[in-house]
Amino acid sequence: MNYGNYPFYINFDRIPVFNFCTTRHGGISLWPFESCNTGFNTLDSPEFVKQNRLIVAEKTGIPVECFVFLRQVHGDKILYIEKGHCGNALKVPVLEGDGMLTDQPGICLSITLADCIGIAIYDPENHVAGICHSGWRGCLLNICGKLVDKLVERCGCKVGNLIISLSPSICYKCYSISREIAENFFEKYGNFVLENKQKYYLDLKGIVISQLFEKGAVSANIVDAGICTAENTHIFYSHRAEKNTGRFVFGIYLT
Repeated sequence: MNYGNYPFYINFDRIPVFNFCTTRHGGISLWPFESCNTGFNTLDSPEFVKQNRLIVAEKTGIPVECFVFLRQVHGDKILYIEKGHCGNALKVPVLEGDGMLTDQPGICLSITLADCIGIAIYDPENHVAGICHSGWRGCLLNICGKLVDKLVERCGCKVGNLIISLSPSICYKCYSISREIAENFFEKYGNFVLENKQKYYLDLKGIVISQLFEKGAVSANIVDAGICTAENTHIFYSHRAEKNTGRFVFGIYLT
């Protein structure tokens, strides 16, 4: 990972198209959203969010009209994005879904995060990109596996060629869940539910990686940020650690 532009963004060098993950720094939002909150789905001032998105566009060098955001609902809907979907980055998203893919240049697929794991995928052979986010609901729905399926079915991608990056996200040590939620994972993903002192903890990253392997992803092509958002709230937002907080952006840009 290249931290050269910290605190504004981090990028994965293994992916040969521009990709990035913003931090919580460099914006104008006030406490508790300080300072580069990019989520309209927060209690922050919409004007601050708009200005922060303009700052992200400036710092990444991506025209703001190229960004596409979704109204994320923790489901498994994956959208094919075309140029006509661009141009609305400074407005509350109307497109509802939790994953996107495109093979059209000039589009920056962008999701907002604050503990969920973001998955960005690039196929260098077909010049195709995809992105999604997965919390516990997304893991149950296997949204990352469904994104891989979409890339194969719609764009002719070969799974073995896919280069996949995993964003900063909450680690299993910090992600406690209720017994009720844990029960949903026992049958298929029991190895990723940990019990300690009558508390349950969920390994989101472990589940996502296992789902990618099930689809045929190559271990050497999976790049993990290896950063826990809850343990690093001085760099990233964490809903679990902070409750009322902002969102950072994870994106991939086809040119």
